[in-house]
Amino acid sequence: MAEGERQLREQHQAMIKELGTRHARIKQCGPDGAVFDEQYEQLVACAESLLEFERMLPGRLAQPKRERAAQVVKWSWRGQTVVAAALIAAVLVLGHTAWWLVLLIPHLLATLMGWSVTVTAERYNEQRAIAIGLHVLCLLVVLVALGVVSAWWIVAVLVGWVAVGATSEGSSQQGAK
Repeated sequence: MAEGERQLREQHQAMIKELGTRHARIKQCGPDGAVFDEQYEQLVACAESLLEFERMLPGRLAQPKRERAAQVVKWSWRGQTVVAAALIAAVLVLGHTAWWLVLLIPHLLATLMGWSVTVTAERYNEQRAIAIGLHVLCLLVVLVALGVVSAWWIVAVLVGWVAVGATSEGSSQQGAK
């Protein structure tokens, strides 16, 4: 168990214990009087803070995973941009036809647009999977552009672009809400 998670769980247990203590105090007081009213207000305040803490707990527990996913997404898009730029240079240096730029320049622009993807707390797992799927698509682009596989695989590249673009667009719209 991570140190942050352990601290959150200990804090939660302390808040539950405090609520139990306040409840025991209020049971000792009679229902009439100022002491009861004061203890009751403290009990309600303690319960409200516990409920707020419990409402925030899942997000706080998921925070380290979300931060790791954000790093994966960020560096996947940036790394694929570098690969796309290097591939454009390689195609030109190797003397391949300039028609490959019709495939490679949109790929470069798409990876540049991916830099703006914001990882959300609700969809960080999906966004990480999209970024990892981008590596498969980029590998296919490299293989097609360098002539390792048939040019007919461009169809698969186009389908991959649509799939990554559609799922990434849903991610950015989700982040805007």
